[in-house]
Amino acid sequence: MLSIQLSDNNYSGSPLEISENNVFPVKFAELSEEQKSTIRKSLDTINKVSLKQLEERGAIIFPSRSVESELNEESKVVCSVQGLETDNPIIKTTNIMGFFCIGNGVQISIYSRFDKSKKQYFLHHMLQKVCNVSPTVELTHANKNPFYEFMVYLFPVFLKKAVAQGNFRSYVNREYNDSNICGVIDFSRHIRYNIPCNGKVAYHTREYTQDNFVTQIIRHTIEYISENQELRKILSVDEDMITAVQKIRGCTPTYNKASRLYIINKNLNSLTHPYYTEYEKLRNLCKMILMHDKFSYNQTYHNQINGILFDGASLWEEYLTGLFQEYFKKNSASIIVEHPNNRTGRGKKYLFETESHSPNTAIYPDLIFRNLQNNYLSILDAKYKHLENGSISREDYFQVLSYMYRFDCKRGILLYPYSDKESSPDTRLYLAGHNPEISFSVHGLELYDYDDNCGYKDFASKMEINEDAFCNKIKETVLSKLL
Repeated sequence: MLSIQLSDNNYSGSPLEISENNVFPVKFAELSEEQKSTIRKSLDTINKVSLKQLEERGAIIFPSRSVESELNEESKVVCSVQGLETDNPIIKTTNIMGFFCIGNGVQISIYSRFDKSKKQYFLHHMLQKVCNVSPTVELTHANKNPFYEFMVYLFPVFLKKAVAQGNFRSYVNREYNDSNICGVIDFSRHIRYNIPCNGKVAYHTREYTQDNFVTQIIRHTIEYISENQELRKILSVDEDMITAVQKIRGCTPTYNKASRLYIINKNLNSLTHPYYTEYEKLRNLCKMILMHDKFSYNQTYHNQINGILFDGASLWEEYLTGLFQEYFKKNSASIIVEHPNNRTGRGKKYLFETESHSPNTAIYPDLIFRNLQNNYLSILDAKYKHLENGSISREDYFQVLSYMYRFDCKRGILLYPYSDKESSPDTRLYLAGHNPEISFSVHGLELYDYDDNCGYKDFASKMEINEDAFCNKIKETVLSKLL
């Protein structure tokens, strides 16, 4: 198995290094010609491919998107490769992280640049917050790949969305051998089982039922997770999850642990349904969880990509939204957090309106703070990139200022993560020649600088301290001179 390990947001590119069977990486030029050919064919299948195309070929994208134009953006690609036909190819990455197999036994892992260790604690932390997974869920490292637990974290999110559409129903062929005949008689089975006559008839029928291959693979995933002492906690993260698990267990009375491989094989083909749209994503996730190593890496099918990808920028927005909502719920009921979502189209605002007062030009500020009187207090822009050196673009300034003007708001704030303790990330600027209460601030969330000896629970507890201090700074900035 050939493995390629990358870091996200490497727009300048880096030379390609490959490791075989998790040994020390080597340069591309040092590989055999057969290995070079294999990697070239595999990379060519994802070179400059949009997220939408990858999703159509089996990859799971999180946070999920429903606005197709966003998925088709040229910037929303996993990677691009230059000089692929040479012995020194350069690979560039975007904000996309994750792991996936691209055929022929080639796997790619893209790590977060904000995690110095391959344990990826910060990415784990963001996912647990966004997916509402209890921080007491410790990393098990049951799988050598640190991304394995990520798949399990997403299971409650995908399951609750699917069950909200109702229990999946489909036609299933059933075989019976009893006296309540209500189908087509199977003479060969009848002769084999019921001669001499015993009062029974062998027959088969086609039933429209909830107990089918789709709900069965979900049931197998639930029972598989429940076998792990730590990960089983996600099956009871909230009341909705408990209810969803009960529904799946209740509609699969024929569950049999011994039939797991049979059920997985029955779910290998893609599923399309005009109503149960969320079940295909859940079904793909279940297959990855149940077979992780074998399915996600060693077995891929024609034109199919198996794996899970995270949009770092979108995940950072969702993480901050949940962080502020939880903080202000506890510390200031007078501040309401809004999160217009450009991926789903929910909560969109408009920059203009026509002469007939019809809305025009949809906009999606990352975060909006307002009070109970619906007065806008602050516009916040989330940037998932390093800003310690003041590398804020003019476009970032102008975007926030235009939103501030649109909402008649006096506070603009730019938010980003940082891990350099020697930097001075906080900056506050005032609009020249205007009311001194109109300000633009830059605030960074300090990430706990951990090493390989640090446990996840220690990291999470340190991050909670940093998060509280970060939220306090934002609150002071928003409410200063406005009380």
